[in-house]
Amino acid sequence: MTPETDMSRFNQRLFSRLDAAADRTGIPALARTEMRRRHLRWIPILALALAIGGWAWGLARPDAMHPGYAVISAGFVLGMFLPIFGPIKPWGGPRLVDEFDRQLRQRAFLAGFATVSFTTFLGIWLMLGLALLDNWSREALIGQLANFAYMLFVLYLAVPTLHASWATRPVEED
Repeated sequence: MTPETDMSRFNQRLFSRLDAAADRTGIPALARTEMRRRHLRWIPILALALAIGGWAWGLARPDAMHPGYAVISAGFVLGMFLPIFGPIKPWGGPRLVDEFDRQLRQRAFLAGFATVSFTTFLGIWLMLGLALLDNWSREALIGQLANFAYMLFVLYLAVPTLHASWATRPVEED
């Protein structure tokens, strides 16, 4: 036997054992199958309530805005899973999307962008007014702006899923 054949057999055994170990995790099976899209109607509302509540908590108590940041983070964690499991199909998915999916995605993201834009406009003026009235320090204002930007991320994640979930009816399983 030559060293090349011994090495190739070793590589084959090693790769087959690594493949078997990866198959036991279940991730390759998950990657091979199509993800079932669900209408998530209440989870986006919960994520938005947590984010807006945390931001309002930070606005009400600028000296203790860190608990508000933690509540916004809880909303962000929920919001991160919405595009994965929600009714909007991803942009570069393995399955082609039809015209209905394109229209649904377009309407949902337009609603999301409009919500984020409107909230940004109102939120900046609200923070400016509160900063002038309460005479916030520079650190408090920077912290409020960070909380506000974080809350806008949650809006960007949750509103398209919320719009698409409430605008369509779920298809019944066969």
